[in-house]
Amino acid sequence: MLYAVMCQLKKRWKNYSSLYQKIESYGTWMHYIDKVWIIETTDDANKISNDLLPFIDQQSDYILIIKLAQDYQGWFPEGAWNWMNERVFS
Repeated sequence: MLYAVMCQLKKRWKNYSSLYQKIESYGTWMHYIDKVWIIETTDDANKISNDLLPFIDQQSDYILIIKLAQDYQGWFPEGAWNWMNERVFS
């Protein structure tokens, strides 16, 4: 399953590298938009959210995890579309 992980990170002085590493630890991911990752995982949105919460400032930062369905659109390189389509439609 593919999930979009979107982050609004407000602490400019905070080092979020641990958060980014945790997101990328799902193994298969792409990242073309600032603070947005598409990840492939068998985990559900609740599990992903619980995994990421320790890495943000829960007083000011926000995260949103959305499962990608078969209806999506945007402007990405062809390889990104191929990567997503292979995973959503398989």
